[in-house]
Amino acid sequence: MTNSQAPSATRTGAVIGGAILATVGSVFALGGGGILAIGGSDGTFKTGHNDVSTPTSALVSEVAKINGTHEVTDVLGEPRVRINADAVKAGENGVFVGVGRKADVDRYLAGAEIDKVMDFDTDPFSLDKTRVTGTAKPKPPTTQSFWVAKSSGTTAKLDWKVRDGDYRVVVMNADGSRGVATQSSFEVEIPHLASIATIALIIGLVTLAGGVALMVPSFRSGGSLTPPVQPVQETA
Repeated sequence: MTNSQAPSATRTGAVIGGAILATVGSVFALGGGGILAIGGSDGTFKTGHNDVSTPTSALVSEVAKINGTHEVTDVLGEPRVRINADAVKAGENGVFVGVGRKADVDRYLAGAEIDKVMDFDTDPFSLDKTRVTGTAKPKPPTTQSFWVAKSSGTTAKLDWKVRDGDYRVVVMNADGSRGVATQSSFEVEIPHLASIATIALIIGLVTLAGGVALMVPSFRSGGSLTPPVQPVQETA
């Protein structure tokens, strides 16, 4: 390698290394910033109050298969799910919100007409529901003992500490009657997520700045990043 090629190779290495650092820093910064923008400083992801209703006996979620919560809680704290459901029709027995194991919920609602929520969007809010037909009338959900978390009333406020298992979320009228009409909001809280996102954001910004600092001197040197072409000497 000639003396003129050595500085060029050094500049090229600095630019490549700086670009890698800047890319990694950008990923960390965008990830951390995005989590903070959505979850806020308390690590809570929430929806507004929206129409959550069905003409059937119940709205039932898809099965939530939860595993490894012990490992997650060591790092992120204990995740919680909160649902606030306001009864739209005043003067009735109110609404019921419950979380139960899949087998128990399926057994309880067997033969009843329900709407299963297959998916949902938050912006704008919408529920993708599938109708399951039936004629059975379920007993009032408040009389059942299998719920792992439940709440009922004119405003039902459910607060569930997430645990391993297969679960369904159910929204019903407190007396088990058909025609469920609520305005409901949903929250998922991950206590330490905001702190981790803040650390990721700081690391990302520092790494990004380091990458830029590594590249700038190479561009300011005024030289090309490719080795100069040596002139060809002609001989007679």
